[in-house]
Amino acid sequence: MIGLKYKKTLLHCTALVLAGVALTACVQPPVREKPAPAEQVAPPAEPAGSGAPPAGPAAGAASPQAAPAGGEKLTAPLLYDVLLGEIAGQRGLLDISGASYLEAARHSDDPRIAERALKISVYAKQPNLALEAARRWVALAPDSLEARQSLAVLALRTQHHDEALQQFQYLLEHSASADADPYQTMLALLAREPDTQRALKVMEQLVAMRPDDADAHFAYARLAVHAEDWPVAEQEVTRSLLLRPDWTQALILQAQINLKQGQGDIARQQLESALTRKPDDLDLRLAYARLLVDLDDFDSARGEYRKLLKLQPDNGQVVYSLALLSLEANQLEDAQGLFEKLLDMEYQTQQAYYYLGAIAEEQKKPERAMRWYREIKEGDHWTEVQIRMARLEAQGGKVKAARERLRKVRLAHPGEAQRMFLVEGEILSQIDWNEEAFKLYSEYLENQPDDIEILYARALVAERLDRLDQAEQDFKKVLEIDPDNTRALNALGYTLADRTDRYQEALGYVQRALAQTPDDPAVIDSMGWVMYRLGRLQEARDYLQKAYDMTKDSEIAAHLGEVLWKMGKHDEAKALWASARKATPGDPVLEETVRRYLP
Repeated sequence: MIGLKYKKTLLHCTALVLAGVALTACVQPPVREKPAPAEQVAPPAEPAGSGAPPAGPAAGAASPQAAPAGGEKLTAPLLYDVLLGEIAGQRGLLDISGASYLEAARHSDDPRIAERALKISVYAKQPNLALEAARRWVALAPDSLEARQSLAVLALRTQHHDEALQQFQYLLEHSASADADPYQTMLALLAREPDTQRALKVMEQLVAMRPDDADAHFAYARLAVHAEDWPVAEQEVTRSLLLRPDWTQALILQAQINLKQGQGDIARQQLESALTRKPDDLDLRLAYARLLVDLDDFDSARGEYRKLLKLQPDNGQVVYSLALLSLEANQLEDAQGLFEKLLDMEYQTQQAYYYLGAIAEEQKKPERAMRWYREIKEGDHWTEVQIRMARLEAQGGKVKAARERLRKVRLAHPGEAQRMFLVEGEILSQIDWNEEAFKLYSEYLENQPDDIEILYARALVAERLDRLDQAEQDFKKVLEIDPDNTRALNALGYTLADRTDRYQEALGYVQRALAQTPDDPAVIDSMGWVMYRLGRLQEARDYLQKAYDMTKDSEIAAHLGEVLWKMGKHDEAKALWASARKATPGDPVLEETVRRYLP
């Protein structure tokens, strides 16, 4: 039997829970046998308007929202259910917690308790409990749009179609009076419904009640786009335009629908026609410019963005888009000016610093590039910038600084360790520090012996160091782990053909690689080289010519020229080499080949 003193303490603490004070301030929580809910599961997607996952059960504390309305009598059943809900939530028993709070909501006239019951039940993935809680919340707070939204979504998700329709109808009628876009709210709610056809059915019925409302048909079209129901999307956007001719947003959506269906030419014609009627419509012109980008017509897109820039010189998005398009066209000075303008506007500054650095690199101005890159303190480009800075440092003779930079990135971001080792090894190889690169990769492989990326990289370095046994061993280990690794098959086959007389074995590896990637010019080049080594010159020429036509690569030009020379076609070989040397002066493979044949 519980002692009287303990009974009084328990009742006092329960009252405090209902007043919004943490439960743990009064009752020491029991020893946990498993993690609290927040440590066990991530919160599921919630109905619109139901808010974030409840803090109380997950953290062992009550929410202020659990407090009853002023003056409500704290009955014994209410106290018991709330206390049980809190303790169950604290122990991770969210289904019991939700059910207990729902029972408490039935004993209370406070809508906040029903709301809390709903949130706990949603968090516990108990849709039927959540639905009952939403019904109670609406009964207690019939004017609450948030309660209505939750009930609408839960009713739809639990296949109570008529109830859902009733709530959505209420929301449409009352959201407008609340200075909100009722259709935007509708779309936000219905787009979350996993069963897209169920959502479309509700919208269809709602629109049928408003046949002359252009906004309703437009919203239906947007939902159909989300559901990728193109016939409905086309039908509804057309109806919206019949009701409101030349409505800009509907014209844009109509073009987008055609673009999504692969009818880019029709979309372009529609927007061009609309612009002839509404040449001063900036939204329409911006949509047209974006469409041209989607259609890869970058020259025309640049022209449109220039027009927009004259009309809206302070529009950051326009400046940014035009800067990217100028960069894509290799109009570096124009791009540079636009990115600097973004800095003045304080718009997309981190992106601007990154691209300004890249432009400076392209202009062979490493110090300026480093200045821009140092401005990047965070964001998506930070790691990439550290790599670029390390490469610039190494190229400038500051190899120690470059390696230290990459080491710090590894320490700060352990998940990027493999990438940083690969980058450091690549940098070392580019400055002919192949021995250091080999040591670096070997250091990594001591702890990660089956990392196929590092094994592959070390094999390439080993080949450069004439350690053919090690290279072959690493390539074969990659193939033990991943028998269909095309890069390893190709590299091993090429190495055997180029550096040994094991030509038939080389052919087997390259044939396997070619079967997997028949359009890869590197593999086609390898096959041509194997054929050359086997003395099958015409087949070698055919493969190498195909690879060269695909890439105009200087190393492939070296191989093709050598085959042509062996076939007695010296003039063709000379002309090919001359063209390749002009395109990529100083290529080591090409220069070595030319020296052997042209003293």
